[in-house]
Amino acid sequence: MTQPARANQTVNSTGTHVSCVESPHSATHRLVCARVSNTPTPLPKPEMKLAQKNNPSDIIEMNFTEEESDTAIALFGCDCPSCLNALRQMRGQPPMSV
Repeated sequence: MTQPARANQTVNSTGTHVSCVESPHSATHRLVCARVSNTPTPLPKPEMKLAQKNNPSDIIEMNFTEEESDTAIALFGCDCPSCLNALRQMRGQPPMSV
């Protein structure tokens, strides 16, 4: 008679593993592979802030083209300032001021 196969978990001495996590740059909750820690980190308590009225002169206008936005979405899944600046860096252009 044969012995049934048994699987054991492999030991990872680096303290990390690859896992599917939600992309922080995607509005559609797209999953990406990322290296994460084996030890769970405690969630920080959210800092409470008082609501403030926005002064229209404090609003920063970000200048980017529709083509840049579309390309950033195609490459990274979103067009946040970080993704737009990554696209600009790939093209050898200066980053947007944030």
